[in-house]
Amino acid sequence: MTYERFERFAIAVAALVVLSMVAFSARDLSRNSLEIVAELLLLAVFVTAVHLGRRAGLTAAISASVAYVVLCIPGMAADKGLTSDTLLLIVIRILAFGLVGIVGGETFTRLRQVLTRLANAEAFDEWSRVFNQRYAHAALTRSIAAFERYDHQFTIVLISIAHSITAELGPQRARTIVRAVSKHLRGDVRMVDEVARLDDGRYFVLLPNTPLENGRTAAARLVAGSRQLLGAREDSILSRCLSPAGDIVALRALAEEIAPIPEDDQESGEYSSAGANRRNPALDSTMSAPGPSTLKMSTAAAPDGSTKQ
Repeated sequence: MTYERFERFAIAVAALVVLSMVAFSARDLSRNSLEIVAELLLLAVFVTAVHLGRRAGLTAAISASVAYVVLCIPGMAADKGLTSDTLLLIVIRILAFGLVGIVGGETFTRLRQVLTRLANAEAFDEWSRVFNQRYAHAALTRSIAAFERYDHQFTIVLISIAHSITAELGPQRARTIVRAVSKHLRGDVRMVDEVARLDDGRYFVLLPNTPLENGRTAAARLVAGSRQLLGAREDSILSRCLSPAGDIVALRALAEEIAPIPEDDQESGEYSSAGANRRNPALDSTMSAPGPSTLKMSTAAAPDGSTKQ
């Protein structure tokens, strides 16, 4: 089962349960109107957590909690104060919103990773544990086609990390750093966003339904977090954003650059490594991150690596 199918099934079941509760509460609408709203808010938090993951689920939980407290104010005014029963009800609702939004969002995020890995066993990069270049090419091709047919907007963020950061490290330590950065990037975007590591070491982040300005904001956040994680200099981690509205030519060139190498070419030895001879200089003009860099990330802050090559 793909996560998309599971998502539709989970939302349908949750909607059925909540709507049944709403129908039951609606028999006495004058007394239960606030609880009907609370149940609908809980459904909204659940849908957000299932579709977008923990970060968005947390935002939805906070928003729902604030909305519920505001809706309780007229009742508190009528009771001339905050009664113990009202306080207990508010606490229970806030805990429910938080449990569904945060814990549920984290659970669904991990479930999506498991289901995606099972369905796309060959689409993951062993070093980074995010998607590989083959998957990035397929995702980019689909996004370009959706833009050309339906005008669906998206933004691609390319993140370049200076080679000097890992150049003098052993395989185990280098892999630890790669996985730490990958985990940070994956955890700092929505669940519907895609993170991949290209063969040349760049990170590819696909942000669906995201205009260029919002993509630049996300890119700045991702780069700042990566620099802080590694203790790297400002010019050691750079990013570039591409949106089809103004960069469709560059996006097509990127898709060609990262396209899988035909098996005949691999067997003939025409290419020494995937995509190595198809790099587009135009894309590299703002992506290089030369020069030495300091590295301050502690081993404890990074996930355990292995020496498997």
